[in-house]
Amino acid sequence: RTHCSKRPLAVAICSLHLTSKAMASQDWELVGTVPVVPRTPYPEALDRVESNAMRPCRVPIGDKQVLFCLEPKACLDREALSRAAAALTGNCRECMRRIPRFAKWVGCGGRHVAFCQDVSDPSLDDIRRLREGIPQSREVKHYDLVVVDAGFMAKYPVRVGPFDHVHFTCEELTPDDLAARLAELSGYLNGSFDTRFQRLVDDPSSLQVIQSEVPHLARPEHWRSVVDWAMSVASKAQGRTWAELAAHEKYQLMVFAVLTGRSNGSTHFDVQQAGNLVDFMEEAHSTSALRAMMDDRSNPETYQVSRVAALLRDKRVTSLCTVTLTWGADGQPHKSDLDLHTKVQGRELYYSNKRVGSCQLDFDANASSVERHPAENISLNQVGSFVFRVNNYNNRDGRDVPFEVTVRKPGFEEVHTGVWPKARKNGDFMTVCAVQVTSEDLEGKPVELSEAEQKKLAAKEAEWERAFGEPRSTVASSDDLQVTLVTRAAPFPQQADGKSAQAAFSQLLATKPTPAKPTLAERCGLETLSGLIGLASGKACSLQVDRRNFAPAYVTRLDTKTDVLNSRFAVNAYHRKNEPPQLPRSDEPSTARFDEAWGLPSRATVHGFVKIGRVWFMVLEGAKMPNSSAWPLGAGMYPTNLLPEVHHHRSKWSSFHCMVAPSLPEAGCALIGSALVGFTSFQFILNGREITVRCD
Repeated sequence: RTHCSKRPLAVAICSLHLTSKAMASQDWELVGTVPVVPRTPYPEALDRVESNAMRPCRVPIGDKQVLFCLEPKACLDREALSRAAAALTGNCRECMRRIPRFAKWVGCGGRHVAFCQDVSDPSLDDIRRLREGIPQSREVKHYDLVVVDAGFMAKYPVRVGPFDHVHFTCEELTPDDLAARLAELSGYLNGSFDTRFQRLVDDPSSLQVIQSEVPHLARPEHWRSVVDWAMSVASKAQGRTWAELAAHEKYQLMVFAVLTGRSNGSTHFDVQQAGNLVDFMEEAHSTSALRAMMDDRSNPETYQVSRVAALLRDKRVTSLCTVTLTWGADGQPHKSDLDLHTKVQGRELYYSNKRVGSCQLDFDANASSVERHPAENISLNQVGSFVFRVNNYNNRDGRDVPFEVTVRKPGFEEVHTGVWPKARKNGDFMTVCAVQVTSEDLEGKPVELSEAEQKKLAAKEAEWERAFGEPRSTVASSDDLQVTLVTRAAPFPQQADGKSAQAAFSQLLATKPTPAKPTLAERCGLETLSGLIGLASGKACSLQVDRRNFAPAYVTRLDTKTDVLNSRFAVNAYHRKNEPPQLPRSDEPSTARFDEAWGLPSRATVHGFVKIGRVWFMVLEGAKMPNSSAWPLGAGMYPTNLLPEVHHHRSKWSSFHCMVAPSLPEAGCALIGSALVGFTSFQFILNGREITVRCD
């Protein structure tokens, strides 16, 4: 066996052209007359560390195991590391390529997996010293996952050419099927779903409450799988919080999560659906309210159909009969160019032929540019039978792409779900559904109801009138809720009338206070949001924000005929531009940001803070309600507002959210600003200095 450590040292070679050419084709780096790095005085050191026993993290999945280690994204001193690696290996190019990566990797127990042998050498010690300088982090986003499988061994073989190189020995490898599934689902391991995993791990008792309510639901099978999966994921933390887990432990939990439960290709249905569980944990105030929310979310009439209805309102589609294709919701693949096709009297209706007869394609998506929430809609404005097909013209995601097709006619809604497989080619159409349109559908005639149904509907409307009356929504103000105000610093002195500039300056020097340096307690307090609020409200200061760092929101006060609400106040947060506001989401950061429509300068002044439920709301000075189609307004009428005894009115109540425009308050400071949720930290400008505070 020939080791790279036994090779002669590379030397400067100028005249031996044939030898140089032959050697350069192997593993030597020949650099002409430039001298190479001198060899370490302990050449036997490489023999001792050339072979490294891999001790990876392990995740049992059934009777198999996933083995992996983590590679910190932080960079080492490239130049210093190259010198040390060159000296250790005698300038072996292949070993010098491997050592910078091997040196950083951590495995079982968060310990390094390479160069841990009991051997000392100046170059080896330099490599160890450099890697120890990498900052320790518990954040998932600071690492890349390295799966130890057959592909790993092929990438780093023992021998390249005639020589052995720095390598790992592995007693066991990740099975090929698990490695392939993990590669498909890797999008869930990049830190984007951290908040979702955190909520599941940090509140297992709430998950137990949800689990106990599943048997009592109208559609228990809709929730049973995801709740059982979430309970098993949370149990892996063994009672510790997400913040207490080391990075490798978080990855072990996430790998277990994505390789168990329900998935199809690159989409994990339980991770996606867990966003609903997080909402329940945040918003439900009682078991009866929880049950009502879960029934509401599992009912396609009030979930997907309501989302499509809001989309069509935004796009100003007025047809009574529509078929809508949507994809990319809740973090699913969204870059692909899916197309909706049908035939009208034998002629194809699609993106290249947008109008056939009275039917038309109202809007297309992802043809030339990618939308975050793509959708396409066809309006059926004539009698006939229509077969709808879906094609993936350009699979930019390179993954399986889930989609929904929602059919709406007067008195009828239906949702069809499907998944375009990664391997399916453009032009291999998927037939989704057939839609029959009658003349009655086009006239918008009311659906015929039986006498019993008519009586039931009349009684429900009478109950609505008695309990709700005509619901009203008003932007809440400081007269409605107690605002913790920011204590303002004294303004800069202005020149007095009749006094010279020199006299005013002399007075300023005589009266200028010595700035008080923050105490240690104050500086530590500034690390958290509550600490910042306490300091800003108790000590004169200037507090501002860059509006581009915050998502717009406002608070509304709701008024009904009788007391049917849990709370009269609702926070309306924009999760995405061009969509109506919704309840603040803690599971996914908002992509919407303030613009000129909100009347704020680029650096906005913080007026104060108010806590609504569990959410801190920041009030911005001078903010106004937008008058722009990019910011559709919502009244704040969400199903979670309702008391359990009136939750059967939730569909009508929710529809009022986009039908009732909030009025402006008559007095006080309007509560317009940002809901401080969805991010792990926020940036403020305190007394002219930028600071970052974490949520607590």
